Amino acid sequence: MMRTMRLPQTGFTLVEVMIAIALMAVLSVMAWRGLDSVTRANSMLEERTEGIALLLRALDQLDRDLALRATTELSSREVDALQAAADAGTNAADTKAATPPPAAELLPPAVQVRRQNGPPFFMEIIRAAPAAPGHWQRVQWWQRGNVLYRAAGAASASYPLPAPDDGARVAVLNDVAASRVRAWEPGQGWRSLPTVASARANATGLELAFDVRAAGSGGIQTFRRVIPLD
Repeated sequence: MMRTMRLPQTGFTLVEVMIAIALMAVLSVMAWRGLDSVTRANSMLEERTEGIALLLRALDQLDRDLALRATTELSSREVDALQAAADAGTNAADTKAATPPPAAELLPPAVQVRRQNGPPFFMEIIRAAPAAPGHWQRVQWWQRGNVLYRAAGAASASYPLPAPDDGARVAVLNDVAASRVRAWEPGQGWRSLPTVASARANATGLELAFDVRAAGSGGIQTFRRVIPLD
């Protein structure tokens, strides 16, 4: 009788299979964590890029508003008196006549920076209306809470100019921790605005600085732009 030879069986044992599965699980977790980190970093980078783009647009709009400011012969005190009369509904001519002669002014007549019932700063610019040649409008910038707002009033060909209404308010920048405005006075240096001290010379530059909370990290980044005043 012929004997049947038994060949040895080949394959993996149960222990080897379990070890292989465990290694594959560890590698999968490591790969997932690496991919998750890359995804989070990319998402954070996109948020920061979008935030910086919004900030740059806000600064560009501020720069444009200042570039279009009115070159009027009225002094800043006269402009303030006329606008206050318009807001209060009083006779602008009587208010103008009662205005005392102006002292040396730091800012141009068409640019005013003042504090107003809470906002860290409030800037108003009387500028040419781009869509209505020969007309002017009041543009206001202010910070309330952590938001920077802008509002433009209706265009008009004569004083007093109408103030912007609530419907014109636009939130242009969020997560603003602080905002500062300074003016460069020749021979004196930077002066924080608003200021009540008299000026010896007209300002030749305006500095706008914003402390913005970075997306994700929560850290504060300071952005600064200097705009020359011709």
